[in-house]
Amino acid sequence: MENAYRALTAAGNAGGVLGDAGMTVLIGLVVVFAVLILLTFIFWLFGKIMSGSGSKTAPPPEPKPAAAAPAVSAPAPAAPVVAEGISEEVVAAIAAAVASLAPEGKRYAVRRVTRAAGGRPVWAAAGLAENTRPF
Repeated sequence: MENAYRALTAAGNAGGVLGDAGMTVLIGLVVVFAVLILLTFIFWLFGKIMSGSGSKTAPPPEPKPAAAAPAVSAPAPAAPVVAEGISEEVVAAIAAAVASLAPEGKRYAVRRVTRAAGGRPVWAAAGLAENTRPF
């Protein structure tokens, strides 16, 4: 380390030690990393601006509680309409998933089960969502 310091101080500047090629490499590295830092800041700022622009919408007003409706006996729920090729086990699994996500005390009903249109494989859609989400 002392030898490098002596060489720099003896030459008077870094250009004498590094030469023209060394200075070109050093300036290139400084410029590249400065631009990368600048781009990172610009993308970070753009993300903050875009994420803040959607949150300025006013929350919807709270609905007023409706008058109590007279008690009516609930009709028996109808069996769900199932598309061709979907087994009963799949329907049961879907109904269980809906029931687990429903709030306590809230009634739910699965009225129809149909196969989703397969435009893109699930893993491709997950990869697309992962790679295009904001920073």
